[in-house]
Amino acid sequence: MLAHPILRSALISGCSNAAGDLLCQCIRARAAGNKEMRVNWQQTAWFGIVGLTLHGPYFYNAYRWLDTRFGTAATLQKALVKTAAGQVTVFPVYIASFFGYMGLLEGLSPAQCVSKVQQAMAPTFMTGCLFWPVANTVNFMVVPPTGRVLFANGAGLIWNSWLSFENSTKGAVAAAAPGGSGSKR
Repeated sequence: MLAHPILRSALISGCSNAAGDLLCQCIRARAAGNKEMRVNWQQTAWFGIVGLTLHGPYFYNAYRWLDTRFGTAATLQKALVKTAAGQVTVFPVYIASFFGYMGLLEGLSPAQCVSKVQQAMAPTFMTGCLFWPVANTVNFMVVPPTGRVLFANGAGLIWNSWLSFENSTKGAVAAAAPGGSGSKR
């Protein structure tokens, strides 16, 4: 096991994000009736890069901040307060950062990245408000601090599949093609 916790969190998140994207691609292909699915490996690599360089380090530090600010969630009330605090502070920043970063990896201009964030932020945040409070309450109540990023990545496999879907639907932005015409990504 890796000794450095941020590196460990980054590697776990990189794998979880990539796996979530692959899962989404498989589900979408099956739902569309595609018998011969072609994986978009570049997209999967981008998800892995985001997990490695953004998600893992960000949430490692975010959970440390929540632990320092709110202490151990020994009671349900404390877990709910800690969860709510994370939901309104940590989560929106991550969602905006995720869609902006994905836009850059997809080759969008900064203005297009802003558009991507604007299109995808609210629906993704609302869905996350249904999913993450339950997962985080369990995480804060049951999981020791050293295992929180790992637990979050377990729940995150499902969430990352959803993010992949959101990124390719609500987060899709017309990319400027040479000559000024746009094409939907």
